[in-house]
Amino acid sequence: MEYVIVGNSFAGMFAVEAIRSVDRDGRIILIGDETERLYSRALIHEYLGGLIDESLIYLRDDAFYDRMQVTLLAGRRAEKLLPDDHALVVDGETIGYDKLLLAVGGAPFVPPGIDGLEKFKDSVFTFTRLSDARLLSELVKGREKIVVLGAGLIGMQAADAFVHLGKDVTVVELADHVLPLALDELAAQLVQEEMELANVTFHTSDSVARLNGKAGKLKSLTLQSGKEIPADLFVIAIGVRPNIGWLKDTGLIVDRGIVVDEHMRTSLDDIYAAGDCAQGLELISGSRIVLATIPIASEQGMIAGLNMAGQAAEYQGGIPLNALQFGRLQIISYGYVKERKGQEVISVFNESQSAYKKIVLEDNRIAGALFVRAIDRAGLFRYLIEEKVDVSPFKNVLLSDDFGPAALPTTIRDEMFTTRRSRIHRPALQTVSPA
Repeated sequence: MEYVIVGNSFAGMFAVEAIRSVDRDGRIILIGDETERLYSRALIHEYLGGLIDESLIYLRDDAFYDRMQVTLLAGRRAEKLLPDDHALVVDGETIGYDKLLLAVGGAPFVPPGIDGLEKFKDSVFTFTRLSDARLLSELVKGREKIVVLGAGLIGMQAADAFVHLGKDVTVVELADHVLPLALDELAAQLVQEEMELANVTFHTSDSVARLNGKAGKLKSLTLQSGKEIPADLFVIAIGVRPNIGWLKDTGLIVDRGIVVDEHMRTSLDDIYAAGDCAQGLELISGSRIVLATIPIASEQGMIAGLNMAGQAAEYQGGIPLNALQFGRLQIISYGYVKERKGQEVISVFNESQSAYKKIVLEDNRIAGALFVRAIDRAGLFRYLIEEKVDVSPFKNVLLSDDFGPAALPTTIRDEMFTTRRSRIHRPALQTVSPA
């Protein structure tokens, strides 16, 4: 059996390990467009900020590929898919496959319409790879005023890294609050206040219109509002988009990502997809969306690998989730924490401790859960969401300080502790600590 995996990150790694748990003899070719061995992109901001040594970024040791009998094609880019031939073109070379996994992740999104990007390209960067962090760690030594475009996870991580380097940091965000996909307005306000204590300046409901300077040297940025802010380095960290442009006209069903079924199979025979490029089942809405998180990429990769090797396994779906830390604020959010019309909200806010808990309910089932500081039993809420538990019998104690498994009806508690589950319940804690 010839297995080919495109993508050398979490989904690809878990696919390799899953294949080898079933098939010790099949050939595995792993293609990655970076020259690095397997590392965690969730840690590159800590490396840039000088908080960890580079050695801690790597997910597996040097011997991983040999131990798994993997042929690694590092620094190689897949450029064309030939499904009728069961083949892939990689930097001009045609490579055949029996089973193919597309775990190609996402590419950084650079918004159109910003004047001067090319003129000052030596001062403009994205921030999604270890190579970005290495380059920035050198160039930032001679720069003091850093502007980050985007207050999502990547942007906030980048801002945090520059704070730790003692830089003057400004964050510009088009939405009206930071982390708009993960937090509601109150939680976002708490995060912003924490970051402001570390001397980060925020401009929300705004974006960058123009770069200004002389002789190719960046001096300032003009915002869409007309404000001009000093800058000698500009980081675009709006987010990523699934890296699927090269798969057009192949017959794959592609929407926002590569559409997959419960076995991580695509619309083409013997081709699977997993991770940030895959559009799989989301449990709360029942729709198929791209959920770009490490736990989901890991689980999807594992499920894909098992099925590729002939062992039937089903992906039961995932939910949006975030586990973060900003200075003293530890935050966990599950599902959709911004309520819609017709949904019920239960919340508790302890202003003196900046502790905030919020539950969003729809038909007595949890659609979203958000915890700031008070995160001790947050994992229980993930279970309640994923199992679509009717919480009406204990709704009045959901946010009490002593809420835990003992508060659940016996039938639910027994189910929780005795049912064997195939999901990976290991969300990586992504920390952003400006203090």
